[in-house]
Amino acid sequence: MDYLKNLRPLHFFYLAALLVLFTLPLYAESGFVTGLMPEGMDGSALLHVMLMIFFFGYLSQSWNISGGFAGQLSLGHAAFFGLGAYTSSLLYVNFGISPWVGMLAGMAVAGTFGLLIGLVSFHYGLKGPFFALVTIAFAEILRLIIQHLAFTGGPMGILIPLMGDSWWEFQFLAKEPYYYIALFMMLISIAVVWVIANSRWGFYFRAIREDEDAAEAIGIDITRYKLLSVTLSAAMTGAAGTFYAQYTQYIVPDDLIIVAFSIEIVLRAIIGGAGTVMGPIVGSFIMTPLGEATRIIFEGGGAGISLVSLLQQEIPAGEKFSQYLDYLAAGGGGGLAIMLYGAVLIVVCIGMPRGVVPWLRRRFGRYA
Repeated sequence: MDYLKNLRPLHFFYLAALLVLFTLPLYAESGFVTGLMPEGMDGSALLHVMLMIFFFGYLSQSWNISGGFAGQLSLGHAAFFGLGAYTSSLLYVNFGISPWVGMLAGMAVAGTFGLLIGLVSFHYGLKGPFFALVTIAFAEILRLIIQHLAFTGGPMGILIPLMGDSWWEFQFLAKEPYYYIALFMMLISIAVVWVIANSRWGFYFRAIREDEDAAEAIGIDITRYKLLSVTLSAAMTGAAGTFYAQYTQYIVPDDLIIVAFSIEIVLRAIIGGAGTVMGPIVGSFIMTPLGEATRIIFEGGGAGISLVSLLQQEIPAGEKFSQYLDYLAAGGGGGLAIMLYGAVLIVVCIGMPRGVVPWLRRRFGRYA
């Protein structure tokens, strides 16, 4: 009963949202839902977008442990993601080991490399932007190594054979199983971060983030707890690599282990509120649909005419603008997608410098 007294409107909102998410596959193809979606988008596409929200929410939450709570800025988390994907895929393709077992192996490999990076970096006192540079360098080195190894498929990557509809094989012919797996992974990440945030580890992490010298002065073993945060964060990120490999059934280093992917992971936590339990999740619900929408609108396919040639045509401005809209609808202007993405980021960062969740807490504290 005491717990019920502490419930706030936000908690009921979370419960209602969770109920909607759990039941969404049951009515995703209904006329009401499809009627609310853009033309040409069906229930399967909706499930894919929601799945990617959960996926990036989990990834960003994993980064949040080291980057948000402990303040260890990593811009190379794509490396841990790639290690998880390649470990499970190689075990499955070459030895027939279930991807579920491979996921655990991938977590172990990614966590080990996270520990090694932390040991080297913290031994030499690297932190802040210098630690970020180390993680970027590691990701780039790993990408180049994988590209030149024969057993990893080199630059062509690994094609995972389709064995049928099987939980043991982590392969499904429909999106619903992947949807629920991604949802449960996101919920598990929330639970893990909530436990950390309300434990001694969480207090130590935050103390290290705010002032390492002060944390060390009061007796915190800062090296130990920084290593814990980086290792746990890397291991959890590795699990997402296995999920991605089984969902797409094809992995290639130039898609997985790139700085741009690491930045996508980080941005969701920063936009939502790094160092908070729900920040990365809120950030993913904001940024992932935006990213999918810009890709559909601006990068959907060949436009048949270049923007430069369109601007050079001697036709009335109104007709030129009309053709420009057709150009965008045909998939032209890929660079504009990045510009729009960046514009939204700038607006959010200026208006909510600490993220959406902290801003909501300041504005609606008694409800949150």
